[in-house]
Amino acid sequence: MILDLSGKVAIVTGSGRGIGRSVAIRLAKEGVKVMVNAKKGVEEAKETLELIEKTGGEGEISIADVSTREGCRKLKEDTIKKFGKIDILINNAGLGLYSYFIEADDKMIEKQLDVTLKSVIFCSQEIGKELDKEGSIINISSIAGLIPARGLSIYGAAKAGIISLTRSMAVELSPVRVNAIAPGVVKTKMGDSLLNIYKRSEEDFSKEKTLLGRIVEPDEIAEIIATILKIPTITGQVIVIDSGESLLGIL
Repeated sequence: MILDLSGKVAIVTGSGRGIGRSVAIRLAKEGVKVMVNAKKGVEEAKETLELIEKTGGEGEISIADVSTREGCRKLKEDTIKKFGKIDILINNAGLGLYSYFIEADDKMIEKQLDVTLKSVIFCSQEIGKELDKEGSIINISSIAGLIPARGLSIYGAAKAGIISLTRSMAVELSPVRVNAIAPGVVKTKMGDSLLNIYKRSEEDFSKEKTLLGRIVEPDEIAEIIATILKIPTITGQVIVIDSGESLLGIL
């Protein structure tokens, strides 16, 4: 059975740009009503909403800091006030800060864990209470949570935490389905910044560090998410999309 997503209501955290924006637009094309979220990027969130509306979709914006429980609660309340329910939560908000492990200071560690890991915990707890038996949560992790990546130890630890959390949540929240996506380097602002730090062009990195000679596009992740949401027998899984990066070892 393939589920019809039309009329569902989805929250996509961190959807002002990048992966989150692509996911929000893709779900809108399925007839999903989308709550666009950003911490403070109002103009970016407006751009995402405009793109949703251009597809004929329906959406709204909630400016909320999901690294805090209060922000996740506000996001939940804004969504219920606007749409009356929540069916889908996409935990996409994350922060990639580059630092060698021994040099990572307390402020950097705290910020990284707050935005990348605690946001998933807080939003899943707050919004999970609102999901019915056909509800679904998808967490955005990373292959950095599966294999070592120089300069991304804290980020990788947070993303590994998301993978473990996904499996536990799938067990405890059943029949709500919980899954995770683990991308490699993605063609986003964050991905471009990482390549700049590695002093690699996209072309060189793709040739040397992937099996398929290309990095991942945000729209490809959005397509996988739409597919997972429509197949009712997928839960507790971590779907890797990385052009084979993780098979080649350390980033």
